[in-house]
Amino acid sequence: MQMIKTLIMGAGAVGAAGVAYVAVPGGDSEQSIATAPAGYEICLKGDLSLFAGVSAKCFSRNELVALRDRQVVDTEGNPVAVSMSHPTDMSVAAQDCRTCRDYGEMTFDGWYALSSRDMRREAYFVRACGTLAALFNARPAEESFFKEGSPEAEEVAALATAMKFGEMGSGDDIHVEKAQGAVWRISSGDMTWRIHEIANADFDNDGVEEVMAFTSGAPQGGTASFYDAGLIEKDTAGAALSFTPISYGRDKAAGAGL
Repeated sequence: MQMIKTLIMGAGAVGAAGVAYVAVPGGDSEQSIATAPAGYEICLKGDLSLFAGVSAKCFSRNELVALRDRQVVDTEGNPVAVSMSHPTDMSVAAQDCRTCRDYGEMTFDGWYALSSRDMRREAYFVRACGTLAALFNARPAEESFFKEGSPEAEEVAALATAMKFGEMGSGDDIHVEKAQGAVWRISSGDMTWRIHEIANADFDNDGVEEVMAFTSGAPQGGTASFYDAGLIEKDTAGAALSFTPISYGRDKAAGAGL
């Protein structure tokens, strides 16, 4: 199964215009996935805040595999657990899912989040495990159209307008600044939005570099918020930026990689 971009209709994908499907190595499909050179490491620009205690550094593929057993956390850094129900027998007690290993094994076997509360919490696992699988499958890019590895402020402003999060205003109303650690701060009216660049690589096996990023935002003084993980893409020198959310395939057996 080659890594492709497609629309996934499943948990965590509803409402997304496009989702970067991350192929998971293992089983019969493993040989068909283009893999990174031996010894390839991917270097993070910032902390991997989807898991407990993962600081920015360069990771080998074995180190990324080990993160399957790291506790998934919420946007405040608090541990998250999802109560998963048995797929066919309601008399079987629900079990808690806390790591990507848990999530991969249980969803492959058909366990699912039953309550609306657990469905909301499951979104943290979709993002965290999808991001981890994307990092694992990353390759060195053959081409890059990002200046010094990052988009430019004008491009980020145009991307913010195109994404239309919350009540973002027109391009003339959007203000963009880049802070230390490859973090963009975007504001428009009473909305504040941040883009945290995480790593640069070829994540979708097209030969062109993408920037993995986390996005978050909320109205100033409000309680509503949004949060996502995905790829900032620029496929040619003159192309506008696009953002493709990352999801996580549920069709892989336990122990079949990430």
